[in-house]
Amino acid sequence: MLAIRRFCAKSLVLLLLAGFAGLFLNPGPAVAQGDLVRVDAKGPVDVRADKVFYNERNATYTAEGEVEIARGDNRLIADRVTLDANTLVAEAEGKVRLITPDQVITGKSMVVDMQNGTGKIYQGRVFIKTNNYYLSGNELAKTGKDTYRVKRGTFTTCEGADPAWKITGDDMQVTIEGYGTAKNTAFRIKDVPVLWSPYLVFPAKFKRQSGLLAPDFSNSERDGFTFSLPYFQTLGEDMDATFTVNYMTKRGVDLGLEYRYNLAPGSKGSFMIDYLPDDGMGDELFKEGKNAKPYNSRYWFRGMADQKLFGGVMDMKVDIDLVSDQDYLREFVYGYTGYDASNRRLSRWFGRILDPNTSTVRTNKLNISRFWSAASLNMGLLYYDDTTGNNKTTLQQLPTITFDATTQQLGDSPVYFAMASGFNYYYREEGSTGFISDIDPTVSLPLNFNDYLEFEPAFTWNQRFYAVDKAASDPADTKSNGTLEQWNFTAATSTYLYRVFDFGSQDDPFKIKHGLRPTVNYSYRPGTDESDVADIARRDQTLQNEFFYGFQNTLTYKVMSTNPDTGLVEPTYREFLRFNIGQTFDLATYREDKDARYWGDVTGRLEFLPTDKIYFLSDVSWNLYDNEWTRLDFLVEARDDRGDAITLDYRFTPGGVKQLNTRLKVVLTSEWYAAFSNRQDFDNNTTYETRYALGYEGQCWGFQAFYADDTWQRGFFFAFSLGGFGELLSVRGF
Repeated sequence: MLAIRRFCAKSLVLLLLAGFAGLFLNPGPAVAQGDLVRVDAKGPVDVRADKVFYNERNATYTAEGEVEIARGDNRLIADRVTLDANTLVAEAEGKVRLITPDQVITGKSMVVDMQNGTGKIYQGRVFIKTNNYYLSGNELAKTGKDTYRVKRGTFTTCEGADPAWKITGDDMQVTIEGYGTAKNTAFRIKDVPVLWSPYLVFPAKFKRQSGLLAPDFSNSERDGFTFSLPYFQTLGEDMDATFTVNYMTKRGVDLGLEYRYNLAPGSKGSFMIDYLPDDGMGDELFKEGKNAKPYNSRYWFRGMADQKLFGGVMDMKVDIDLVSDQDYLREFVYGYTGYDASNRRLSRWFGRILDPNTSTVRTNKLNISRFWSAASLNMGLLYYDDTTGNNKTTLQQLPTITFDATTQQLGDSPVYFAMASGFNYYYREEGSTGFISDIDPTVSLPLNFNDYLEFEPAFTWNQRFYAVDKAASDPADTKSNGTLEQWNFTAATSTYLYRVFDFGSQDDPFKIKHGLRPTVNYSYRPGTDESDVADIARRDQTLQNEFFYGFQNTLTYKVMSTNPDTGLVEPTYREFLRFNIGQTFDLATYREDKDARYWGDVTGRLEFLPTDKIYFLSDVSWNLYDNEWTRLDFLVEARDDRGDAITLDYRFTPGGVKQLNTRLKVVLTSEWYAAFSNRQDFDNNTTYETRYALGYEGQCWGFQAFYADDTWQRGFFFAFSLGGFGELLSVRGF
């Protein structure tokens, strides 16, 4: 006789949990419409269902109606669950979902062997959250904790029922944190097969793993056909390395190595080196006049590091940039180990950049700093690598030490004190060297006359100590050691005026405050005769006796707006315009020759930033005697919420720079964009660089193509990427 009774004991839940704990994941917390049943099966377990029955004849338990079994962060949800008490095989039917922190498994039905943690999902799909991976098929077999097998399945990282791309194949086997394999595979865009392969291996790794990265192909008249292949190697949780082979048919093999570590917050480093042992185009490029020398062996070593020292008390920063010759960085700009990519990676990680690739002097420095509330200490090395010739004559600072005290009040007196000091050892292999130490204390007396007038006189003493090892080329009658004394006096006078203009109403207030600060400054420094001092120790400070007058203007608006965090209506202030104008009067020149040019250029600076998305900056100067501009610099930056952006940067100095830099990005759709950049010199009628770019950034794939034309080379670049895989293929041509 069939006996059916409502289940309310521990046995069903225990069996269910024992199975699910060993299956896809550990079962966990539940939410449903029926009564909550909580049992202790190696941890709290919640079970909800509209009905739970037990069949004594078949020894099976059946839960029906919005069944949910939860333990911790893992949940099994279905319309119906049946468990065989003898075999511990569970069957789930109707909108089956197994949800874990890392995966979501869905299907029409599911059969589970609870003893060994295996099972099958029918008309199912496995979603792996980390890299947005989807694995689906009519019959998916879970063959282990992290392994799946599909007779005929699909794989993609695209969302939706109709993915933009997918890989289909037979006998598909996937190991999480390993690789997937498939036979008779096809790469499809929508449902159209594009590529076919009898066998395919694809990564299913979501943590840092060693392996080959995307190759790079290019072809150029200068380099020939180029093939670059990077290999990524993990060296633990906090460090890794990338080894790159760059094969160029005309130039030979270039070997690249990048080492990275990230030990703790504020303690990280990245160092890169490229080595081309024998440049096959060295002689030819020299004969064509494209390179300064017939280079053979070439290299580039660069890197940066930040390090916390002594428990975070001190900070160390290291910048390294050593290159074999002055033409290397001009030639090797693109590619994974080129200048652009190297500088971009360092800038993103450290917030510092390399010297421009057109600079022939490369800066290398090490700095250790310590900061207090009223002082700072910096100790380091400063080495310049001059690639144009004999670097033995370049002055290096090994070491350089500075100790500075910020302006601070002396006791209860009205007098304030500040100090700048430094010690340098100037070294070079050929030429004079020596020790130079400077101590520059400053005392000032800021005075305020009832907020109508501010006046601050300041006196600075400049003391220098030097000991120089003169070279044979230095004049014999100059001193090699001694002291130099100098002083200067400054006086700053200013006042502050403002007026508030009300342009709004009581319901919609809008006010603008105009602030005006007129200033008159005086500075005096006596000239000193240092002709009897060794060249390396001279300061070459001439007589200074001049006045400066100017006006500083600011405009600040006030509006009432809703705080997005609190929802409260609060006043919002923004200083949206700054305009400064000033001029110097050289009293020393006026006294010496009243017909001389004792008025300096009129200088002006304007900043306009009405919103976070619009910025305008202009620096200009005007010569009163020649009635001409001596400087015209304009910078305009604008962007919108879509991502459109434009930058115009114009620079002009008479007989010098007359250049316009343009950058433009237009968002064509939510996924497509176009970009343009140009660097034009109007004085020489030369276009230094022009780039056109077109890109697509979809949810699960993208590409970028750009054409570059500069004074050294021209060509195109194309990169294609699939979500979850990164850049799969890039092609360049010049």
